[in-house]
Amino acid sequence: MNAALDWAAALDPRLVLLALLVALNLWATGITALSRAPRREKVLWVAVIFLCPIVGSVLWFVFGPKLWAERR
Repeated sequence: MNAALDWAAALDPRLVLLALLVALNLWATGITALSRAPRREKVLWVAVIFLCPIVGSVLWFVFGPKLWAERR
């Protein structure tokens, strides 16, 4: 158990934040691809998400296509 705690404590916080950002970008891209939005809008959102990773993901979360709203 101590080995796992030592490993977790030794992680660089920047690496953890980078991994979370990559996961958020991939999730946003996947949801965008599954939405019923027009292709042009999908391409635009994917470009915004990957060209401006932090701001793009936040903007997508607020204004992007909502997959859960379409399936009701």
